[in-house]
Amino acid sequence: MIICAGESLIDMVSYATENGEVQYTPHVGGSILNSAIALGRLGADAYYCGAVSNDTFGGLIEDCIRESRVQEDFIFKTNRPTTLAYSDISDDGIAQYRFVDGHSAGRLIDENSLKPFVNKIKNTKALLVGGISLQAEPCGKSWQWLVEQVAGGCVIYFDANIRPDFIKDKDKYLKRFERLTGIADIVKISEEDYSYLYGEQDFEKVTIEWLEKGIKLIVLTLGEKGAKVIFDGGKEISVGIEAVKVIDTIAAGDSFNAGLLFDLDKQNMLDQEKLASIDTSTLKKALTFANQVASFTVTQKGANPPWLHQIK
Repeated sequence: MIICAGESLIDMVSYATENGEVQYTPHVGGSILNSAIALGRLGADAYYCGAVSNDTFGGLIEDCIRESRVQEDFIFKTNRPTTLAYSDISDDGIAQYRFVDGHSAGRLIDENSLKPFVNKIKNTKALLVGGISLQAEPCGKSWQWLVEQVAGGCVIYFDANIRPDFIKDKDKYLKRFERLTGIADIVKISEEDYSYLYGEQDFEKVTIEWLEKGIKLIVLTLGEKGAKVIFDGGKEISVGIEAVKVIDTIAAGDSFNAGLLFDLDKQNMLDQEKLASIDTSTLKKALTFANQVASFTVTQKGANPPWLHQIK
């Protein structure tokens, strides 16, 4: 059982009409939900944990969850509205976001909503957290509380996935980030994420500190260059990706997360002790698959990760 805990939302993805006007179409999204959807489509025992609105957009989210074979045991319903993310796509497929998130279903999650799930989550194989659900308040405090409650009981995968507009107090968030890197087993961060958090600080020095805290895998995503992983006291492995025609980059990193977790699980590696002693060939296989899943997703419009049969 792999649980993805955090935000769900609707991406309003831009497109140009024949007469040049910009219009938006709704696509189910949210970093954490995207990963759950990808895991479900790959055939994993996937669960989504989070708030889903009773509004029309929440209905779209529920339909997608069910169609993608994601389990709903950790979902709680609310009358608060669904978060909307207006995604403007540049000519090279890069998405720029504007969020409508005030008093939303995801934003106002509290600890009491999460308490009933703690024991079951603690006994799962892996928990994926990150994204805006750990950056916005008051939900960030609640999701951090959940991670702290289950630490040591399951593999924790933390994806930084920084959205600066949600971080109102950078120093406060950095303290949370440092706390989570002291708990997590796998941390994924992009070059942009690292630059926002640490500026010109030496990446190698910082990652050594993370490894000393107990992180087993540090995943640095490199966009079209693929990904690099630092592990086992400072060893490194890089895996590139094949060139594809990019429609947009929405959910690329989320799909990567799902692919990596799925393949590690397939290789029976979702275990803290096994991750601590993972070998290069096992890791390369998992990274290659994760890149394949992400590469498919960027050839689609919006967050639309592949089914297993669509991966070559």
